[in-house]
Amino acid sequence: MKRHRNIFVLIAAIVIVLSSAACSPTSAPTPKPTILPQATVPATATPALSAQDKALAQLVEAARKEGKVTAYAFSFTGDIGLALQKGFKDRYNIPMDIVTGRGAEMSERIKTERRIGNVVGDFMETSPTNVMNLKASGATVSTSDIPVLQEKDVWKVDPFVNDKEGHLLGHRGMGFNAYINTNLVKPGEEPKSYKDLLNPKWDGKMVISDPNVSSGSYEFFITLNEYKVLDMDTIKAIGLKLKFVAGTRQIAEALARGEYAIGFPVSDVDSYPFVKEGAPMKAIPMQEGGIVITSAMARVKDGPHPNATKLFINWMFTKEGQSIYTKAAGLASVRKDVEDARLPNQRVESNLLPIDSALSDKLAQLFRDKYLVNLWKK
Repeated sequence: MKRHRNIFVLIAAIVIVLSSAACSPTSAPTPKPTILPQATVPATATPALSAQDKALAQLVEAARKEGKVTAYAFSFTGDIGLALQKGFKDRYNIPMDIVTGRGAEMSERIKTERRIGNVVGDFMETSPTNVMNLKASGATVSTSDIPVLQEKDVWKVDPFVNDKEGHLLGHRGMGFNAYINTNLVKPGEEPKSYKDLLNPKWDGKMVISDPNVSSGSYEFFITLNEYKVLDMDTIKAIGLKLKFVAGTRQIAEALARGEYAIGFPVSDVDSYPFVKEGAPMKAIPMQEGGIVITSAMARVKDGPHPNATKLFINWMFTKEGQSIYTKAAGLASVRKDVEDARLPNQRVESNLLPIDSALSDKLAQLFRDKYLVNLWKK
């Protein structure tokens, strides 16, 4: 009997458990997350390269394969040359070798290299007269197709002012003026006109670049004559009173040392390091004015690194290249968007007369014919 009672108790317990489970609320199924449609994000379009950018990219690739560029340069000396070498290598990782010297000598060196079939120099940097002589010998090629020269409305001085064919590219707006040593020429004694230089008190105290080896004297005096502000009789008379040094750089050195009272033509780039160091010298305004030379760069025909040469010249005309160059040299830029780096003692209010392509041709011919040499024979 007891056994049957235990069975009933077990059955009752099972029934109670099942009843409790049946009466409990049913758990809600876990809802599935709602997946919202994603917004369509348009792919960012890569801007199409301009023709100028494409040309530059191709030029950079070709230049890096050539590995370097060699410059024969008149003014890429000292801090100027170092600044250009660093700036160009920082931008493109291409080194530049610089060989410096006077323009006339560099021109003859390039002609000789081409004649013997061993061209080393890739481009020349000097005065327009020397480059025109080089062009006349067939030793240069045009660089008018480099990308930066396709820019518009950025030029203060037209890079093609000396040569519309693009063999000569004017990379700097460089003034040539008369300078004095301020210890030897007192305030109030400064000449106001080149005709004042005929005063006997200046005899033996004036210096100019030697017309046998430097084009600077030709560019200076012949330009003043071409603009009809100074006649040839006066130029001849002044020349007979002058002392000669090798080039325009040597004029600035002689004035800074106090060897002469008056010197011309002295360029912005030649005077800058001396004025910067506090030498007693300054440009003086003359009634007839001074001259402005853009200077010139020219690619050498058959140069060993043609693409690296074009790339360097392109860089020289960019805002970056012009900023580095003019700051190191103390110059005004050919670009409107680059600040004038000249010092106060280099700036004068006198008119600066430009040399155009036709005048460059004439100056080159007169230099070849040694016109001033013969005019100033004593």
